[in-house]
Parts: sequence; C-alpha cells; structure tokens
Amino acid sequence: MNYIQTQKFSDVYVSCKTMMPFHRNTISALNVLVYMMKAKTQKMNSKQKLASTLNRAYGTKVSYGLTSYGDLVQLDVRFQFVRPDWIEDKCYLDKIKDIMDEVLFHSVLDEENFKESVYLLKNRLLAQMDDPANLSCMYAFDMAHDKHSISIPVQGSLKDLETLTLDDVKKVYTLYMEMAKHFYICGYVTDELYDYIDGLDSHCAFISERTLLPVVETSYKTFEKDIAQTCISQVYSTGVDISSSDYEAELLLNSILGQSQKNLMFDEIREKNSLCYSISSSIIRFDGALLIHTGVNRKDVTKVLNLIETQIDRLLNMDYDDRYLEIAKMDYKDRIISGLDHAQSLIAQAFLDDLLHRQLTPEQRIERIMKVTKDDISRVALRLNLASVAIVAEKENEL
Repeated sequence: MNYIQTQKFSDVYVSCKTMMPFHRNTISALNVLVYMMKAKTQKMNSKQKLASTLNRAYGTKVSYGLTSYGDLVQLDVRFQFVRPDWIEDKCYLDKIKDIMDEVLFHSVLDEENFKESVYLLKNRLLAQMDDPANLSCMYAFDMAHDKHSISIPVQGSLKDLETLTLDDVKKVYTLYMEMAKHFYICGYVTDELYDYIDGLDSHCAFISERTLLPVVETSYKTFEKDIAQTCISQVYSTGVDISSSDYEAELLLNSILGQSQKNLMFDEIREKNSLCYSISSSIIRFDGALLIHTGVNRKDVTKVLNLIETQIDRLLNMDYDDRYLEIAKMDYKDRIISGLDHAQSLIAQAFLDDLLHRQLTPEQRIERIMKVTKDDISRVALRLNLASVAIVAEKENEL
C-alpha cells in the first residue's frame, strides 16, 4: 500500500487499482462489469439505497475508471470522504469500511443489472460513433496495427455486446477478484482505517507488460459521414518507451508540436494559414505512439497533412525558435508543481512510479525536463513513423 500522508486536504482519497490482461475478447465484458458495480451491491441493492448510504456517510463519493497501460488494463475504484478526525460520529469509520467492502467485493451480478448495464454501455458507444472526432481516432488506432493493443477499444465495442452474456461478465468478475489489489491513500487517516485498508492490499509489486507500436507501412483510409467538418487522426510510432532516457524529449516534442499553449501546428496551420478549426497532439505513452488530431474542411485535407509533415521536419531539423522549447519546459514544470496540490495527481504519480519500479521526486522530474535539448528532440523526431491516417470526411456536395 502507498500512503501519501498530508494535512493539506479536507477529504481523504483512496484508490484501489487492479491490473488485468487487456484483451479484445474481454474488454466489453469488463466495461459492462463496471456499470454493474456502479449500480448496486448486496447490501445497497438499488441505486437509491446506494445513494442514501453514501449521503449518510457525509457525502462519500465512489467513482470508477478503466485505463489501458500497454498490454494491461486497470480497473480503478476510487473513494473520497471527509477525513475521519474531523467527524464526531463514532460510527463514521464503520460506515466508510462497510462502503468500501460492499463496493469492492459484493457486487450484484444478476440478469436485471446485466441488461440495464448493457443498455447503458450500448447507448454510450452509439453516442461515440456519432462523434466524428472520436470515430477518426478509433479508426486510426485500429488501422495502426491490428495485432497491437493500441487497436483494442478500451471502451468496448458494439459488435461484442451483441453476443455478450451474463456468464461472460461473471468470468471477468472472477478474474478481477483474483487479481492483486493495490491501494493508494492520499490525505490523513486514523490508525484504525489505515490498518483496515492495509489489510485489503495485496502487498506485491506491479507487473508492467507493454509492447511498443512497431514501424509499419502507413495505412490511409477515408470514411464519409453526414457531418459539418472533416476530422483527421494520425498515429505515429515513436520507438520511445516510457522508461527510456528519451522519454522527456518525447514529451517536449509533443508539447512543441501540438500540446503546449504555443505550438508549431497551431501557429502555422491554424493561425497563419487558417486551414483548420482545431489541431493538437498527444502521447500514448505505454504504446510508444503519438496521436495528431485535426478538424478541417474536406477541401483542405491535403494541404493540412503536408503542413503537419513540415512541422515534424522542423523538429527534426531544429528549425524553430528557442522560445517554443522554453515555453514547453515551463508548462511541464508548472504542471508538476501544480500537481502537488491535487490528491488525484499525487496518487497518479505514485502509481506510475510504482508501476515503473522507480522513485522520482518532483525536483528530479523537473531536472530531467530542463536538461532536454533541441538535439534530443531531433533524435526523437527522427524515429517517428506514420502508421495510420484515418479521415472521417463530410460528404461531398452532389451537383
């Protein structure tokens, strides 16, 4: 267990992280399971009872998340409640412990809950399919490499829901119960609550499984849809692992290219040439991939793609003002410092350090960022390989 003891927060934040295999044939069942876990437990056997129980525990909150980490997916169950030393109610700790026990270990997996959860997930997936930005990303990931985990939709798929059964979800739940549980506490707790949560922890090291997206021949595809603007998603393999000494250079490359408040793609393509509505880039850090997403008019697609390639060439050739690098470094420094005032950021960083079997102080993280040079960024840019380009385009006008 990892206890980040601090007096700076009025609430206590507890996260139970379970790492599971990330497989195409089980991810939809896992998503349905999360919906079922949200709905009710054995004691809190309706949404109304669940809500009232949380409310009686001074507004305790419970939330869930599914996040992929390379070849693994994490089911994160999060609790937020008022720190116990501020509550005079002698039953408060028992209420918190009962809620945690029920939520984590006593889900109700019946047919009624299953059908409702499938319905909710189906509606969410249908809404995502109507979003051209989301659709282009999904297509680009799928086209990047069909045998790599990047092609598996972490949100599940409509096709899988057609044949999914309650037994499928129960099998995933059994696996979830068997897998190691890793607990993180941020805030201040009593010895009694600490001992209780520590007793739930599996007390074993994380196993990280990941495979970098390989260099492949670029896949291009255009999908037509009745929409107002065209969305382009491009996936590049970076060849940089999150534990690599080049990782900080990769972060700053991404920042300068399309994430920082001042970046090349926005300045050149949006501001200077007025060719896109939006443009940004992001790192898929456990897959060794970079995603570029753009919203454009269909007639400008070729121009925009060429200009994106030009900005990557500028990074390779170090043909950009030093100010871009300075701003990117300050952005990351500010982000690291700001994260120290947010419990979830502290937990996320502690988890990342545990997963990678390292211990980095905020000062060390800042130092690594500040040491990055244009040469380092150029070296990372040289390894970029365009894996896929997915274009969800507005239908062409018929005369």
